[in-house]
Amino acid sequence: MQTRSLYLDPDTWDVVLDGNGALKTVTNPYAVAQDVACACKTVLGEVVYDTTLGIPYFDTLLGRPVTTTLLSYWLQKQATRLSYVQSATVTLVPDRSTRNTTGYIVITDTNGTSSQLVL
Repeated sequence: MQTRSLYLDPDTWDVVLDGNGALKTVTNPYAVAQDVACACKTVLGEVVYDTTLGIPYFDTLLGRPVTTTLLSYWLQKQATRLSYVQSATVTLVPDRSTRNTTGYIVITDTNGTSSQLVL
């Protein structure tokens, strides 16, 4: 399945114009990885037309002790809800000294193309 998305600048997460002044677009596999990133950034209740989408950051995750297993579950759930994502494997690496967690998601789309999304 071929997907197309608006290109979002990685630094500002804002739309970008191409050389002709039109909105810049991207296709697979970049579009799939970008769509997964957007899904994983979505807060539960934020999507006006479907408030069941998103990760319960405020209700469940922020301000509470959270395991990497639980966070991995939510990230994987959001990634695989996209119809063109066949599988998503989340790897998280916590750093207790800084209280930061980094990691990546390996995404395989329905075309069998794999890509990696750094968190």
